[in-house]
Amino acid sequence: MSETNPDAPAPPRKPLKGPPYRDFVRYVTLVTRARRYMEVGVRNGFTLGKVDCASVGVDPKFVFDRDVMGNKPSLHLYQMTSDDYFRDHDPRAVLGGPVDVAFLDGMHLFEFLLRDFMNTERVCHPGSVILLDDCLPVNIEMTEREHRPELRADRQIAGWWTGDVWKVVSILRAYRPELRIAAFDVIPTGSIAVSGLDPHSTVLADAYDEILARYGPEDLTPERFDAYWEENRPAPTGAFVGMFDLPI
Repeated sequence: MSETNPDAPAPPRKPLKGPPYRDFVRYVTLVTRARRYMEVGVRNGFTLGKVDCASVGVDPKFVFDRDVMGNKPSLHLYQMTSDDYFRDHDPRAVLGGPVDVAFLDGMHLFEFLLRDFMNTERVCHPGSVILLDDCLPVNIEMTEREHRPELRADRQIAGWWTGDVWKVVSILRAYRPELRIAAFDVIPTGSIAVSGLDPHSTVLADAYDEILARYGPEDLTPERFDAYWEENRPAPTGAFVGMFDLPI
């Protein structure tokens, strides 16, 4: 993203009016009858605290200010980067089986989220659901790779930062067309649900360097921003059950 002129008119915003993303994460665990949950990017535990099944949480620095245990039968916390976690640990070992639902909300740079997705898919089963946070930026400014709120023209939401993790959705559509991918209307910056997983796939790992070279330089122009939103038009959260062939 190029330098922003703070005196320029604020860029247009896309509308998101659904429930908070944390409530959607809980909803997905309930309607999928998840028994095993993993969260990357826990921070203060607000989202993790809403989940009731056995869970694994990963974050380089926990800042808990609430009860994160809740009604969980077990909770395993790892204070480290997700790369280190997946290198040295396997959530299946402590959860007793593959992850049913995962929520990825780590570092807001696409290469980090791409690695988190690759590593998470390996510990899931085909019917698992991986939720990607912050992939529906509501304006172009928040997609900068370095968060610089002082340069934002839209001062009201200058603190919002999605980085360029939106690229991961485009990458998955290009390299893994067999995946089931749907965007959902949750605030503040959407949620992408991915299923139809293949824990044995090496497509993304084999093409990793190619993907970084191809997508790294890309920015969102206004035209591309509109096209991205058109391709990933968010559905209401209540549509999740039907879109992912779940029992009502």
